[in-house]
Amino acid sequence: MKRLRFTVFALVLILSISTPVLAAEKVTIIYQNDLHGWLFPSSTGVGMVEMTRILSPLFRENPNSFYAMSGDLFTGPNLPDKMKGLAELEIWNHFQREMEGQGFGDRVLISAGNHEFDYGVPAPHSFWSGLLCANLLTAKNRPFYIPSRVIQCRSGLKVGFVGLLLTGDRRVLAATGAEGLKMIPMLEALKKAIPAMGDLDLTVLMIHDTMGKILRLARALPPNLGVDLILSGHDHIVLEEPIRENGIYIFQAGAMNLYYGRVDLSVEDRKVVAVKNRIVTQIPSPLEHVTLLIKEEVDALAGKSVALLKRPLSGVGQRREENSLGDFVTDAFRWATGTDVAMTNSSSLRMDLRVYQDRYRRLNRGDFKAVCPFRDHLVVGRLTGAQIIEILEGDAVNFTNQVSGITYRVDLGKPPGKRVVEAKIGGAPVSLERVYTLTHNDYCTRPENMGKYLHLAPRSVAWKKTELIDYEVVTDYARHLKVIDYPTAGEKRVVFIR
Repeated sequence: MKRLRFTVFALVLILSISTPVLAAEKVTIIYQNDLHGWLFPSSTGVGMVEMTRILSPLFRENPNSFYAMSGDLFTGPNLPDKMKGLAELEIWNHFQREMEGQGFGDRVLISAGNHEFDYGVPAPHSFWSGLLCANLLTAKNRPFYIPSRVIQCRSGLKVGFVGLLLTGDRRVLAATGAEGLKMIPMLEALKKAIPAMGDLDLTVLMIHDTMGKILRLARALPPNLGVDLILSGHDHIVLEEPIRENGIYIFQAGAMNLYYGRVDLSVEDRKVVAVKNRIVTQIPSPLEHVTLLIKEEVDALAGKSVALLKRPLSGVGQRREENSLGDFVTDAFRWATGTDVAMTNSSSLRMDLRVYQDRYRRLNRGDFKAVCPFRDHLVVGRLTGAQIIEILEGDAVNFTNQVSGITYRVDLGKPPGKRVVEAKIGGAPVSLERVYTLTHNDYCTRPENMGKYLHLAPRSVAWKKTELIDYEVVTDYARHLKVIDYPTAGEKRVVFIR
């Protein structure tokens, strides 16, 4: 009996010594979102060539590394109409081809965003890398684009990526509906796409939607689907640290190719056991800056500069708070219309105006077209003070509007409807009965958009459309100022007490 026990013990000991303990796999994902056409270099920004310089050594050194772009490749710079969509696609395709030529083409992924449909429905084959989208279906209930991709790494690690597109965008629905396509709920699509990928060590969703909806989806995801990460886009948020919801890590890296994110993971037994994330700001090297600055000066000979920019106007990554870009644009609106107050939605401002190492920068008409690319008309309405307070109360919950002519304070500890504790127009307290004039843009004031952007009932305000177009007004205001110099963090027109 003792001999038998010794034999069993020896066998266990031998097995424990000879069977290796599997070490955690190291995975790196470089991620971006909402590039919006800013794919070429300038004196203050980099292009996709820079991304190849980042990815090539990483992909060579780490077989478990990937690049993922979560939607909105299209719509940004002031391109000629005939180039819109095509220019962005051509740069992206050649970026992917460059990586493919080095043997890394399968590690470059892109999912669909709503602005991919600004110029119609892109054909599936138009993206050489394939376009990930699991919830856009044909009339026969088949995915129109590639729903997912599984990459088998040399180490044996299997990583699955699934693309998902927001379902409620009217422009997307109009474009896809005209082609006989239909959107289905994300969760429904995932319940089909993830099991179809088979057993995975790491499951990554690439979702283009508002963060609130992404969080609700994360909470609704059944554990058996095994989702580990969500690489998100659409809100242009810079998340230095990922959000964790229902055990799922959620990432986002700003917009307009100003940033990229890098997340380093440890994956063991099909679980993420360690996460290290960092956001990298992309700026050109001194040589690139000087070279392209000179080129821009030469290009500027074709047209006069409008104004000088002393300090950066930032807002793309600060949508949920007052910002200097919003202060400047709404000041321009109020200057042009002479109203008591001007507002515009943060999401309409699409490009920061940057400077290089505190040097003055010349701005031309095209820069302001990039800031306000939608070419909305300005509208003027007459609102009571009570209606204006209602807008501010709505913004206390879901901050939407940049403002001019008004300052206000919000106490988030107060109950809904009582959070605006102070509001002044022209330096005087807002009178609830008095009628004030307000400038906004015609997109936000459409009946179907009033609730979302102004927190008011549809048709509760009679708006008068002007002939003024947003970017032209901003251009004229810049010309009037000659030198644009706004505090980088905004002027504290809106103060939140937390």
